[in-house]
Amino acid sequence: MYRRNRGWSEENQPLGPGWLEDAFGLRPNRAENRETKPSGPERTDGGEEEPLHRLQADFINYKRRVEREREEQTRSANSALILKLLPVLDDFARALGTVPQGMADADWVRGVALIKRKLVATLEEEGLKRIDAEGKDFDPWEHEAVFCEGSSDHDEDKVRAVLRDGYKFHDRVIRPAQVVVSKGSEPGGPIAS
Repeated sequence: MYRRNRGWSEENQPLGPGWLEDAFGLRPNRAENRETKPSGPERTDGGEEEPLHRLQADFINYKRRVEREREEQTRSANSALILKLLPVLDDFARALGTVPQGMADADWVRGVALIKRKLVATLEEEGLKRIDAEGKDFDPWEHEAVFCEGSSDHDEDKVRAVLRDGYKFHDRVIRPAQVVVSKGSEPGGPIAS
């Protein structure tokens, strides 16, 4: 223990082990001396936790945005690849459509049909969906009118035939269907682009 030196003034005395108790009347680690910080709107300390919550929310939003951008980039890359594979799918359909009736049961024809079905199944697993157009109302977002036919019945602006299939990838049209559209009773012709 430190003793007070008689030559020192009261303010220059060295601090002893109980200086905290003497100065503030507090005992360390005593429950009744602990201050509790008010919570809620009556907080007066400026809200030390608020910047941390904002920073955490900003980081969570950043992670979500990066994840969405990554998914969109993946979809875009997949869309570009699938768009390049669609002519191959068209070629399979044309090849199988021109097989003579007597050769339809040949093993190689069934093999080519199986390869086409596998390709279609794989593309559908990735999110590709064929646009069903024949007999439907003409929709310029999904159909590309290549030819108009005159029609005597009341099915104006209906798709009469599909010349080339159209496809959607994750509900977004990546290739519109090329179609023949009925137009009233006037004779039709090719549509100029």
